[in-house]
Amino acid sequence: MPVRFTSPGLLKFAGAKPTAHSMHCRMRSLAIHQITFLPGGPAGLIEFASQAELQSVCLFTATPIHPDGTPMFPVVSPAEKIEMRSRLSNRGITVTNAEYFLIAPDIEVRDYRVPLELAAELGAKRAVTHIHEPQSRRAEDQLGQLCETAADLGLDIGLEFTGFAKGCDSLKRAVALHGKMAQDNLFIAVDALHLFRTGGTIEALAAIEPKTIGYAQICDGLDLRVTEDYLEEAMSRMVPGEGIFPLPEFLGVLGEHVDVDIEVPCTAMPPDCTSEKWAMLAVAASKNLLR
Repeated sequence: MPVRFTSPGLLKFAGAKPTAHSMHCRMRSLAIHQITFLPGGPAGLIEFASQAELQSVCLFTATPIHPDGTPMFPVVSPAEKIEMRSRLSNRGITVTNAEYFLIAPDIEVRDYRVPLELAAELGAKRAVTHIHEPQSRRAEDQLGQLCETAADLGLDIGLEFTGFAKGCDSLKRAVALHGKMAQDNLFIAVDALHLFRTGGTIEALAAIEPKTIGYAQICDGLDLRVTEDYLEEAMSRMVPGEGIFPLPEFLGVLGEHVDVDIEVPCTAMPPDCTSEKWAMLAVAASKNLLR
């Protein structure tokens, strides 16, 4: 059954009105992350992206499993490959990132072969990893294997640092690991929330060789505090422009090649809001930011 949405004018919720200048202004392309819009799973995400006039999506072909056996996030299964390829093609949508291929003590990256192949067959540009492996030697070995497998499939690897992934929990550690690995298809991912909560700064970001960064993720926050305890905030973020994150400066130091994702999940939605309205607001605000 096709996924349908009720609102033909996605940006009306944010009060955005296109002008001659804004319509002709050159912007970075934007992708919307699956956790920003969960209804309908990957199929619903593609339909939403199409109606929101976005070029790309970030979806899951692999995801951790809860203790009860359910997937943590909606995932594309191999059985859905033909349908999803058709849906992407028909809507003119590409896949920027396929998530997420974590490196952890109880995981062997060789077991990711099938979801990596699926990501490649969907036309994904890269596969995303977080390093939860505390043993640096094993983390490097597993990351190297992941890069090699991805390279065979024509995929880049996005190394995303977060405060929760103790094997790579800061921009500084990501830069060091990237340099040590020396893999041609390995690029650093910079999520605005993770950057500021782990002590990163615009100055530190600007000091990095631009070509080492592959993609960035935008959201907003109330403050720039450094903390190891921000999981709740990570799953209920602020729409760009509503907080104090220096997002124009953040984007300003990134090379034009850097892909930008809208990652603004909200697990505690306001009573008068729906998932669709929330995602619409995030899209409108992100487009406004890029203008």
